[in-house]
Amino acid sequence: MARAPLNPVFGRGAPVSVLVDYDGTVSRRDIGDVLLAEHARVPQAVVVAKDADYDAGRAGSRELMQWDMEVLPRDGDLLRAVAASIAQDETFPSFVSAVREAGATIEVVSDGLGFYVASNLARLDPALAAIPVATNENDVDGGAGMAFPYGHPACFVCGTCKRERVRAHEAGGRVVVFVGDGQSDRYAAHHADVVFAKAALLDWARATGRDFLAWDRFAEIEAWFQAALADGRLPATAADLPAWRAAHRPLRPDFICGPEAWGPGRTVPDALHGPAAGVPRARGARARSAADDG
Repeated sequence: MARAPLNPVFGRGAPVSVLVDYDGTVSRRDIGDVLLAEHARVPQAVVVAKDADYDAGRAGSRELMQWDMEVLPRDGDLLRAVAASIAQDETFPSFVSAVREAGATIEVVSDGLGFYVASNLARLDPALAAIPVATNENDVDGGAGMAFPYGHPACFVCGTCKRERVRAHEAGGRVVVFVGDGQSDRYAAHHADVVFAKAALLDWARATGRDFLAWDRFAEIEAWFQAALADGRLPATAADLPAWRAAHRPLRPDFICGPEAWGPGRTVPDALHGPAAGVPRARGARARSAADDG
């Protein structure tokens, strides 16, 4: 697997970074959910209760994933076989090619069980074996447990801190497009410039009044991406970036997660109510589809 460098490396093309969730985004179903539904060694009522704690903010994803691995069989071959059986979005490779042809950067950011991301991507298209991936380390064969190389140093709610992946790319002078579907994706979406949202992420976008693009397949995002580079909705060159940034929102100074919002050392999130009082939102209040936006 091409591990994403902690400090991203950029090319000379469009000053755009596309960060993409994996479970439920590239894969058509959340692979962890499938594994727990089919192979948990505890009653499903216990699994449902754990998921409800996570959904309600009574547990963080890092804690939940460690529990997941405790109740799944210690059988790496079985777990990988199930993960490999889950369908992925067959339009994703074409989208990756379009991003690369524009000289933009693409990275997969996953806060899932991690062990299947690289192998599944390579199975979808061998060219995807080189895509940078930021995810959790999970030794499903040797029993070493999980490690979190992309975790936040002072916040332990999530395994992979997607927020900091967005901020690392923004610090390199990039416009960040984020694509996701899940609960933890909101932390990244809050800081990204353009967000494609579905499922739980889209529900949160609508509830908090943010302006997100609804989507289902990467083919829709590819069409939007190519048109946006051509018509100025995204900067096509580094020379376009200052004017683009001046015409769009500035980088967000506010935080809705992490030690800035919750204090250091947290393992359980606070409820998310949006930006702090008095901090203006830079997004509009309607969610729309990629097709509607051209």
